[in-house]
Amino acid sequence: MKWFIGFLCLLTVYLLFDGLSLSAHSSSDKKHKYTSSQSINPVKEQEILPVEKEWLAYLQEQEEKKPAPEAAKNNKVDKPPYPTITIGEKNYQLLGIFKKDKHPFVLLKAVNSELIELQEGAALSEGVVLQAITASAITLSQGDELIKFKLFERSDHVE
Repeated sequence: MKWFIGFLCLLTVYLLFDGLSLSAHSSSDKKHKYTSSQSINPVKEQEILPVEKEWLAYLQEQEEKKPAPEAAKNNKVDKPPYPTITIGEKNYQLLGIFKKDKHPFVLLKAVNSELIELQEGAALSEGVVLQAITASAITLSQGDELIKFKLFERSDHVE
């Protein structure tokens, strides 16, 4: 039975590949030389429909209403896409609140600076001290002022 199935498989493969002969698709005429065209005929430009004209006019009008990009940049202050706290002239991002050997600490990062690891009572900068660490926020003191900064503060992204 195995020999019979093997013979049928070989016969099927032979019949399939026999139909793919390349000589059937190529010309056997040696007298004539066939060439393909060297240029592509351009398509005649079609007339713009009235609806398309109205739409293009509308788009042009909307484009003209937009303020220039340079003017828009001058009016906006570049704000980072994440919540920050400004202390002095630096914006700090609260990256996380952690606990190591039952001692909590936070990781802060300012633009173009290394990570800052702070524990309760440590100074962030001159006059700014980390007072308290909770599960979702930190409290900093700057002189007599207390600043609370939440880790996952909701933002509406409204300007």
